[in-house]
Amino acid sequence: MRKLAATIFLTVFISVVGYAQSPPTLRIVTETPGLPSELFYGDLKVKPLRLRPGTNTVITINDFDFFVSQQYIDFLKRFPEPAGLQFYMDTLNPDTKCAPTDIECRKVLRGIVAANFFRSPEFQRKGSYVMYLYMVSLGQRPVTPAELADPTKIERPHYAEFMADLAAISTPNDDAALTEQKKAALAEAWMLRAEIVAKYGALSNAQFVQTLLDTAGVTNPNQAQLVADLNAATKTRGQVLRIIAESTQVSDKFYKQAFVTMEYMGFLRRDPEDCHGSPDPSQCGYIFHNARFQLGFDPADIENVIVRGFMESPEYLNRF
Repeated sequence: MRKLAATIFLTVFISVVGYAQSPPTLRIVTETPGLPSELFYGDLKVKPLRLRPGTNTVITINDFDFFVSQQYIDFLKRFPEPAGLQFYMDTLNPDTKCAPTDIECRKVLRGIVAANFFRSPEFQRKGSYVMYLYMVSLGQRPVTPAELADPTKIERPHYAEFMADLAAISTPNDDAALTEQKKAALAEAWMLRAEIVAKYGALSNAQFVQTLLDTAGVTNPNQAQLVADLNAATKTRGQVLRIIAESTQVSDKFYKQAFVTMEYMGFLRRDPEDCHGSPDPSQCGYIFHNARFQLGFDPADIENVIVRGFMESPEYLNRF
């Protein structure tokens, strides 16, 4: 397996500064401590030139080892462990599985790898958990033109808040016990947020549980028991929120919606498009991708097609 090079920044700035104008400044933006930062010259993103150690060979997103490492960073918020990176290099490496000229074979394998990160137990424990906390407590993104016209459909979570919450429960090398502690702490802290207090603070326990279920648009067979546990103080509201967010009912309803949202946030590092301003909402990117799940094909095949659309987009490729 080839080793990834240390990142070397070779930056050439060409600027024309008008009379009495201050030149732009360099800014280092760190989204998650411990992970790679981004460099900006004013509002212009400066791309690093990555070289393999001891060579002048440039590393690009088309290099499989760098591509896999970037999936870990974008979706799991950590660097790959050696065994995990080696697994992908051995089992799904297009350099060894595809003929050099078979471009489609290479794209298919890379799409399978990228989709697997969303499907992975680690991402489901962390990324989906954060996503569902928002959807259950605050609302959901509209996925059809009819829902788009409904003012009760709130477009949450947004990119910056989602990434901050995901980073709060992420741990090096996926420490399961520590992740569990952080997830529990996030649920308790969630109930203290101003918008949550404003929506739920004055409600009785029964009203609290019902409002969570109404916001998510699901039912829960254990609803009465959850209310009883709150009344008996054997569970906190944070614990009940977490139980509902991690329920089968919520996962069944929101899995596809969360999948599309995370492709935007993971690959493109931004919110989905604002479909409210679209002249044809059915063709707006976010709604369009969600509609693909209704075509009658195998869901895994649809997921791979959606992933490839993001992975092969100019917007994604231009990140690197």
